[in-house]
Order: sequence, then structure tokens, then C-alpha cells
Amino acid sequence: MTHHLIGWTESQAAATLTQVAALVDQSVSTSGDDIFVPEEFASLGGVFAGGTTISQAQITAPSLRKTIQQDVSPINIGAEPLSPPDFMDMFDNPRPLTPGEGLRARVAQGSGGAEYEHVLAFLVGDTTPVTGGEIFTVRCTSATTLTAYAWSLCTLTFSQQLEAGRYAVVGMKAISAGAIAARLVLAGESHRPGVIGCDAESDFDIAKFRNGGLGNWGEFDHTYPPQVEFLSVSADTAEVVYLDLVKIS
Repeated sequence: MTHHLIGWTESQAAATLTQVAALVDQSVSTSGDDIFVPEEFASLGGVFAGGTTISQAQITAPSLRKTIQQDVSPINIGAEPLSPPDFMDMFDNPRPLTPGEGLRARVAQGSGGAEYEHVLAFLVGDTTPVTGGEIFTVRCTSATTLTAYAWSLCTLTFSQQLEAGRYAVVGMKAISAGAIAARLVLAGESHRPGVIGCDAESDFDIAKFRNGGLGNWGEFDHTYPPQVEFLSVSADTAEVVYLDLVKIS
């Protein structure tokens, strides 16, 4: 399933639901706490909300008021994603949104002092099936110094040379010491599909995000391999990405 990962993060002390600042994002329009829903990805397919003492989270939008704003459960109580992460999976029954409206995240926490909370939303579009072929996995690395609590672009070094041709990405696992999330940047594509991050090789990820569970995420030519944006709680200097691929031509 073609999807687009967006997020919010902010340090605050709020015992009741309070809006969180949208991450600066080159792939979508944002303003303050609002992320404006892109036309191609106008349904909410999943939510991850995390923080050390996070106690409640909610996704809000004008169109959701027709029924009820989206409360998030489960939530991930921890500064980084757990293994496996607590994640609200709505991919099989996504909630429709209105293109162009402002999507917001609200959180509450119980520390009594300021701490970072973060919310990720997986926006979904049309389902693109996996093109028939063998799925294989390749390990990639980067030595980029990340900026904490911001999307940081990383150039990947593949551990093995790809055969000349075109490839579909059908899954991903992303690892760095403080990883919250990661998303693909594909040449010529505006959407940025992604995953919840792992902080160790041994961490369990979510099966749906691997080996074709969400279909075709996007395609690239071997001469223009994808980059990856990481979102981390720390200024990590070593990143590992596993890409699940299918050769399509």
C-alpha cells in the first residue's frame, strides 16, 4: 500500500491533551501544529504516539468531527519505540480525511515537567500490489550525524551491488541508537513511505512493514538508489537500513 509518513514532536509539560508542533517537512505543507493532508494520501492508516510518560494521544481534523476525533491506543510509553513498538494499526480500515485540511496531534503526559512526545501518522493512498518476483533483503549503512527531533537526510551505502535494473521497495527496517522513525526518499517521488524505528539490530519491528505486507512502496533505478530520512531522539552517527526489494525490470 502506498503510504506517506508524517510526524509531530515537541517538548512540553501538559497533563491534559495539548497540541504538538508539526515537524518541518519538505514533502508536505505545514503551519505551526498543522500538517495539511495531501490529495494523494487522504486516509489515516496508522498512528504511533510515544514519550517517556505519555498518557494519552489523539489525532484531530475538521472532517473527523463528523463522527469523533481519533483517540490513539495503544500508546508507546518510552522515550524510544519499544520492541516491538506499540502501534495503532488502521491500515485495513483507514479513516478518510479531507485533502487540504489541517491534521493535528494532541498528547498528554504525567511527568510534571517538560519532556518530548512524538506522534507519527501513516497516511495511505491507493493500494499498489507487489509486482511478481522474488523478495530479497539488502543491508545499507550511513554515517550521517542526525539532528535530534528533526528529519535528517542520510545517503545510503549498499552492502552489496545491485544488478542493473529497476526495483520496487516492499519493506524496510531502520536502526540507529535513538531512532524514532525513518522514511524513504525516492528520486522523482513526492511521497515518503516509512517505518517506526529500532535502536538495536535485535529489536522486533512490525511484520506488516516487511516483505510486501503493505505492497509496493515506490520504485527506483539502480543508478538512483533511495535515501532515507531518520527521526531520532539523539545526534546518532551510525544508521543501518534493511530494504526489502523486488526486481521488476
